[in-house]
Amino acid sequence: MTPILVGMISFELLLRDIPNDYSLKKNYLNTNSNNIEVLFLGSSHIYYGINPEYISRKSFNGAHISQSLNFDLAILEKYKGRWKNLKYLIIPIDYFSMYTTLEGGIENWRVKNYSIYYDISTNGNYWSGFEIFNGKLPSNISRVKSYLFNGKSGVTCNKFGFGTTYNSKESKDLIETGKVASKRHTVELEKNQPIFSKNIQTINSIIEFANNNNLKIIFISCPAYSSYRENLNPIQLDNSVNIIKQLSAKNTNTSYYNFLTDKTFIADDFYDADHLNEIGAKKLTLKIDSIINNKESTNAQHRRTKPKRNAVKVRL
Repeated sequence: MTPILVGMISFELLLRDIPNDYSLKKNYLNTNSNNIEVLFLGSSHIYYGINPEYISRKSFNGAHISQSLNFDLAILEKYKGRWKNLKYLIIPIDYFSMYTTLEGGIENWRVKNYSIYYDISTNGNYWSGFEIFNGKLPSNISRVKSYLFNGKSGVTCNKFGFGTTYNSKESKDLIETGKVASKRHTVELEKNQPIFSKNIQTINSIIEFANNNNLKIIFISCPAYSSYRENLNPIQLDNSVNIIKQLSAKNTNTSYYNFLTDKTFIADDFYDADHLNEIGAKKLTLKIDSIINNKESTNAQHRRTKPKRNAVKVRL
């Protein structure tokens, strides 16, 4: 074995040894999936927007930056048969959700994290199974040095999976970030129509999974600041909102809540124009908790008021 090959293998192993959000969440789910009652999936809007500490039931934030619907489904299926206490799935359908996938986006290098750390089969790309081929060399060297000499890991979430780095003390310019993010999330509708259709299939698969496992799905559109909302393509937005409304209306185990223009979220709640900070995250989490509690209360009331069948006496 050549010294170069030995060096590459050693460097790959060093990179994999650095703790990160994906390994943390995989390890948590390996141990606790059967205990979770409320599971949050989705992209950075949920990762930074939901803190399970404020949910009254045992919950976990399984979202990741740029995680698309197909990987939400993949995580659900990976732990099939190990969601014994799971009752609610919360999945975001935001402006970009229906028209994008992680593999086709600018952050497609993150696909390797599902292959390496979740043991989830990806798109068949052999190279997506390696750290060293999915990142810039200077960045990878810096990560290894920071971990070996300073003990700095790659974990940026708390033990419940909530991203902690988008802090209110370091908030960004809401006007500028709104313009930049809305442009980044706007697509060519005709070109991305096949992705839209594929994501509908994925959502139907998630709904079917929920039906088969007696789960309820709460779809949400996350809050955003006005500078982001005002620069969205109304057709792309309407297409996304309308399709999730239709799918929710057709399935009794699903519901949809649109917080995009919720006026209770103010400037102080945002880290940037389309991400909440820890203050806004607490507010959104409590809203979701209230929705779940109301659903549980309604279900309990229905069970109490459901007419009991009279016992039939059989004469012998």
